[in-house]
Amino acid sequence: MKAPHPLAPELRAVNARDLAWLIGSLLVVIAPHALRAPWWLTLLTLCLYGWRMYFALNRAPLPSRWLVLGVAAVAMLGVWVEFRTLFGRQSGILLLMLFSGLKLLETRSHRDAAVAGFLGYFLIVTNFLYTQTIPMALFVITAFKHGLDGLKVAVDDYVHNDGTRIGIHFILTMAAIAGAAVSLFALAKIAFGAN
Repeated sequence: MKAPHPLAPELRAVNARDLAWLIGSLLVVIAPHALRAPWWLTLLTLCLYGWRMYFALNRAPLPSRWLVLGVAAVAMLGVWVEFRTLFGRQSGILLLMLFSGLKLLETRSHRDAAVAGFLGYFLIVTNFLYTQTIPMALFVITAFKHGLDGLKVAVDDYVHNDGTRIGIHFILTMAAIAGAAVSLFALAKIAFGAN
């Protein structure tokens, strides 16, 4: 079996700068949800973000899986006590917010960071489950634009063939335009009262 390339995403360690950008983007993404979340869950998520940054800055080993699972179990119990369910719109989205912090605690490589980034995309879209206003649409489009730029930078890091890179950039841009068009069409339908 052939050994993976040393710069493959699963082998490249996440440095403190990349992690700081990822945490900053996740903070922006969870901000609207934090307004609807119980205070303790927002505080716990922010502590998880800060804890991960502490590990990165001090080059300390990450916590054991058992500790992360314990934090997840206690937090899930708290969400169940608060909402009497783990399923549903509010409790499910708040669990995703919490899981973004837990994912950061196990993020070691660029592949793990990409998973956390995609979790952020999902959290962006869930804002439309609460409000379909123009400011929220602008927030979502802006967040997706910045995410698209991040994906393009990641493609530039990993894809070295110019033709392939241009093709992937084109596909990513078209997917973003299609997503924005569908979002704006749905918003216009809601705004103008069409059924």
